[in-house]
Amino acid sequence: MLRLPLLLMSLISIAQNALQSQTVRNLIGERVIDIFADLSVPETEERDEEGNPIQRWVNDMTSRLVGFITNTIQRAVSWFISNAWSTIVEAGYTIFNFDWNQTDAALQSAINANNVQIAGALGQALGTGSVWLVSVALATGASLKFPVLGGKIALALAEEGGEEIRGQVVSLLNTTRGALARNSVLGTMLTLRRLRLFGLVPITEQREPWSIASAVEERIESIDNEMLRAFVENFVEGAVDALIEVGYVVSYAIDDFYSTSRLANETMFGEERAVKVYPDRNNEEEFITIRGPQQLLKQNVQTALTSHRWVHNRDLGQLVGQPAEDWVRAGMQRRKLTIVFKSKESPPWIAAPGQPRVKEVTYTIPEPDLGLTWTKIKTAAKHYTWGKFRATANLNNGRQMAVYGATEAEAERKLRELLPLSTGELLTLSVSEEKDRHPNLRKEAREMYPAYATLLIRRSTAELTGTNDLSGNNYRQELRRIELWPDTEPPNSPPLQ
Repeated sequence: MLRLPLLLMSLISIAQNALQSQTVRNLIGERVIDIFADLSVPETEERDEEGNPIQRWVNDMTSRLVGFITNTIQRAVSWFISNAWSTIVEAGYTIFNFDWNQTDAALQSAINANNVQIAGALGQALGTGSVWLVSVALATGASLKFPVLGGKIALALAEEGGEEIRGQVVSLLNTTRGALARNSVLGTMLTLRRLRLFGLVPITEQREPWSIASAVEERIESIDNEMLRAFVENFVEGAVDALIEVGYVVSYAIDDFYSTSRLANETMFGEERAVKVYPDRNNEEEFITIRGPQQLLKQNVQTALTSHRWVHNRDLGQLVGQPAEDWVRAGMQRRKLTIVFKSKESPPWIAAPGQPRVKEVTYTIPEPDLGLTWTKIKTAAKHYTWGKFRATANLNNGRQMAVYGATEAEAERKLRELLPLSTGELLTLSVSEEKDRHPNLRKEAREMYPAYATLLIRRSTAELTGTNDLSGNNYRQELRRIELWPDTEPPNSPPLQ
């Protein structure tokens, strides 16, 4: 484990006059570690008295609120696990007493009523929680002016507000659980009717009510023998009650196992905490946030501080010798698309007598997309105005693309139209203007039209002939010409795969 640090240190050149005494570093003191607390942290807890009081108060309230929300979410998940069977019982009770002959409008009305019930419970919970949270925030802010009294009030509000908010959250969860269970049954029935599944059809007129509960009750009441009727009636009631009790016992056992396992982990590794570490006391903007069990955090904090000491104020480029980007080289292109533009719309590519010669420009598309089509190339290579402005794009595969245009905007537009043909991603794009050039070679604005394109494809081959790369791999080359001057795709266009 010590070989890597020794190797790294051997690659770093250290001059004698650059060394500093260890005493200077020791004078910096202990690193600052800020542990997030709950909302009800006592006022006697040690605080860092340095820095802006308002900023420190805002940070303190934010960290406490995050911890409170995280704790609430964890408790909500635990609550849902322990109340899963109650949701199943609620859904089963709804199905058992469901009126199968009620209209679709009545079902939708019942769903809307359940949604209104959820909205009301949510509004009450948010109203209660917002008032208590604002009160705690104001009392905490007042503690900056009146430390003793403000802190005492803030602590009392936090303790009482926590219980009130917790009660409202539990009430909201209970209401939501029951309403969602009923809505799931009603919504499923409404959907089955609309889709006409399992023989169900939409019902628009009120019919005589019918439910499983009433059918069972009528069946039991139809028994003539009084003793047998009493036996069956009580047997059904007892079986249903026992089934519900069995479900609750299993649910509580699972919740107990989950709680015991979580408690065992907390006992072994400590409470779940979040630690904010400031490796350099003189730089408050640089910090590391570490989350996890308290016992494991101790080791992680030490590791973070040790790593910071290794790289603090050091140029890591010394370990490499040169910046990495100086050694990036583009490899052999397996596919390359070359598009030829001419100043004449269609062949023959010869100027008429007395006319300027036909101008030709060629642009290369590195690593073109495998899904190229004639239409895609034709759309990207539509005619434009060529000129003295050069737009250059650097791609993430180490290659460049360049296009000349009559204006800065024209050059950039044409380059951006050709870029989607390549699989390379754009890193930088710049536009420059050609200033000085021999008068006979100056780039005068010319209308350019797509003439044809050539697709180069290199495939791996075991043959000795072909093109070799630096690794010694052999490639067989294929050239495919694509005519671009027609308005529609020629019938003999070659495949581009």
